[in-house]
Amino acid sequence: MIENSTLVLFGAKGNLSRVKLVPGLFHLDESGQLPDGMKILSVGRQASTQDEWKKEIRGMLDKKFKDGYCEKTYKRFIERNIYHANLTEDPEAFQKFSNKLNEENLFSKNLAFFLSVRPSDFALIVDQLADVGLLDQTNGWKRVLIEKPFGTNLKSAIDLQESISKHLNEDQIYRIDHYLGKSALQNILVTRFANSILEPIWNSSHIDHIQITNHEMLGVGDRTTFYESTGALRDMIQSHLLQMMALTTMEQPKSFSPNDIRKEKIKLLESITPISQNNFKNHAFRAQYAAGEIKGEGKVDSYLSEVGNQDSITETYAAVKIFIDTPRWKGVPIYLRTAKRLSSSGTNISVKFKNRDSLIGDNNNWVVFNIQPKESTSIEITTKTPGLNENELRSTNLEGLNRIDGDESIDAYETLMLDLISGNQSRFLHIDEVKAQWKFVDPIIDFWTKNKVKLDQYNSGSSDPDSSKIIFEDPSQFWR
Repeated sequence: MIENSTLVLFGAKGNLSRVKLVPGLFHLDESGQLPDGMKILSVGRQASTQDEWKKEIRGMLDKKFKDGYCEKTYKRFIERNIYHANLTEDPEAFQKFSNKLNEENLFSKNLAFFLSVRPSDFALIVDQLADVGLLDQTNGWKRVLIEKPFGTNLKSAIDLQESISKHLNEDQIYRIDHYLGKSALQNILVTRFANSILEPIWNSSHIDHIQITNHEMLGVGDRTTFYESTGALRDMIQSHLLQMMALTTMEQPKSFSPNDIRKEKIKLLESITPISQNNFKNHAFRAQYAAGEIKGEGKVDSYLSEVGNQDSITETYAAVKIFIDTPRWKGVPIYLRTAKRLSSSGTNISVKFKNRDSLIGDNNNWVVFNIQPKESTSIEITTKTPGLNENELRSTNLEGLNRIDGDESIDAYETLMLDLISGNQSRFLHIDEVKAQWKFVDPIIDFWTKNKVKLDQYNSGSSDPDSSKIIFEDPSQFWR
């Protein structure tokens, strides 16, 4: 049973709140997941009356739920919602905010703060909350959720941790990676450890290699400033893809408690073999999209044209090869790839099994976890082609949908907000996970920074550049 609490949304008027958080909370309310006495205090920098905020919420819901929604739920939901203007120019803003939260019989003393704000504001807001006594747990628990990125490198991640840990214990900090809230990704641990047909062969004796990929048809769009300072490696691999790898390769936890799951993820991430100085070119590849044609969009510009900088060496395609120094994964290459402006979009985890000596011929066996757009698990096996030719074989795909008609549809942010107010940290990152991920990524970034060579180009709407083959261990390996 979830305790009554107050959820405080900083950045309530921002895009994430409008598109995901407020509609997601409404859906949770509609599903009966929110405690009756729970309040939602939306904090923004702009002045707004309560009636104006109600109208804004109505607009968010109308836009999200185009087929309509329950008016009874809306009335209950709107009564939960209170707006508070935290004006930046007011030196007493946080004291007034504290006074608001201490109003008699209105807000629970269990406080969950969702910081949907600029990463540069995380530490400052935590300091200000502490200064007015809002992180004191004498009368109720206090939790703070922060969005990625958690720093821009290992040093800045440690600096952020040192700053916020002055006021918060680790069990109060919820570092959100929204990929971990995706239903298909949550299913990986269950698929691995609840099915006896997989675990005995989930090791280096049977697995040839693993591919974990995110590829998009979209370009950088209006994120040019962000992307130019970040790049594909930091944006996707450092966070989402390394977390996907951890779930795919971690050892079975003692239990499915949050602490036990996180312990195994930490162990796995800390077991990544560092890339030696003379091997970066064979372990990390980058490229940029050139002009081309995208299905549904037509002709599109190059990345260099979009950012207005012909000298940019920011990657829109990043791929790395990883080895894990554990008995289970000794010698198994794991390939991570993220790319924009390819010919198709999708996120998946593909596990290739070794060919075995067979009287029939080569086998081509895969287990594939499709994360998006379709949530499914598939197994590819070799079968005989019907007909008189006894030697004619083909690959057969056995696909099981993770989501069928009638299944409840829950957005990743809904799952994670529910975890926040219920105190479940299993789908949030521990600081040791963050450190381990930066420890792997930082040397690659340093190498690329020192070697300012012009990047390989690939045409928008094409498949993977052939030059990315440099990271593969075997000529027979390439991206699915």
